[in-house]
Amino acid sequence: MALIHPRSLERWQEWRGSRRRAGGIHRARPASPAEGPTGYVLHTREGSGPARTLLGIDTAEGAAHGGLPAVLPYVHGSAVVVTPAGLVLEELTGPAWHHQRIAAPAAALDGLGITSVLTLGWHLDVGRSLHDWAREEGVPGAVVQHDVLTPFAPPLPPETTLLAWTAQDGEFHRAGREDIAVRVVGSQRLWQAAHEASGDALPQEDRPVFLGELSAIELPRRVGLLAAVDYCRSTGALYRADPAATDLVVRSAHSLMRRRGIEFQDPALPLAEQHRPVVSVFSADVLEAAVRGLPAWVHAPRGPSWIAEHWERYGMRRAGGEPTPAPAVGTDEPARLIAQILEGGT
Repeated sequence: MALIHPRSLERWQEWRGSRRRAGGIHRARPASPAEGPTGYVLHTREGSGPARTLLGIDTAEGAAHGGLPAVLPYVHGSAVVVTPAGLVLEELTGPAWHHQRIAAPAAALDGLGITSVLTLGWHLDVGRSLHDWAREEGVPGAVVQHDVLTPFAPPLPPETTLLAWTAQDGEFHRAGREDIAVRVVGSQRLWQAAHEASGDALPQEDRPVFLGELSAIELPRRVGLLAAVDYCRSTGALYRADPAATDLVVRSAHSLMRRRGIEFQDPALPLAEQHRPVVSVFSADVLEAAVRGLPAWVHAPRGPSWIAEHWERYGMRRAGGEPTPAPAVGTDEPARLIAQILEGGT
């Protein structure tokens, strides 16, 4: 199954708006009410050379997985970053950075000599503004892949370079469009996980944990619940509730699961601190667990047809068989490769 909307952002937004829990993902929330819910901040750091790289960061969540903050140490020229007001990133602090509150991203960029633009996509507020501006000004734009791709991924901006995890992901997200170029850089998330993992074997616990994904709007909630209940009851696995799924329906489902004897794990426990086998429906957490040396599987009885295609593309293995093999991780850090591409070094 290909992308449901390979070109039209408006049609994709209509689809997203029709799904549950779609509200509130346009913009990151401010860090404090005093900073206000609107506006943006322009962060600048002067460097050497003619390159002036512009990053648009709408949210800290996907930005880290996509490697946006990790790119900054490798940018030798000047760096310019646009964020929503109130979004605090440690990488944008320090004496080298200057900060300016602005009303609109595009209006503040004219005259800065920007030579390239990088975002997580144009489906978020800052990303849309920057890609629209870059296209009008003739500045090369790029989008970095930050998660596994499903048929419900947003379309890429016109005339953009996709910085993909793999060639397969690149072709999938490109969706046959001639205006999209693909560069394979690998996954910053998986690269970091591989380099954080100890050379010694992790102390393993036998009892697996099932990672809930009930906030995923592309997955029917009944599929996620059925998968979790089926696996936990048949194996005695713990259930780690999706921290982003907190509505009344989810709370009621969790209460029912507990009454049926399913034990919950603390959802605050990071994947990096898991010493258990990991199971989920389709999450990138399965790949990260495999990279970290943990047995990892996927499980989705009565799942939609695209799930099996998704598993095959990423090499995810079904529960009951051999664990998911660790994805290949390159020797070069993706963030460094991305910086080189943005500054014209490769």
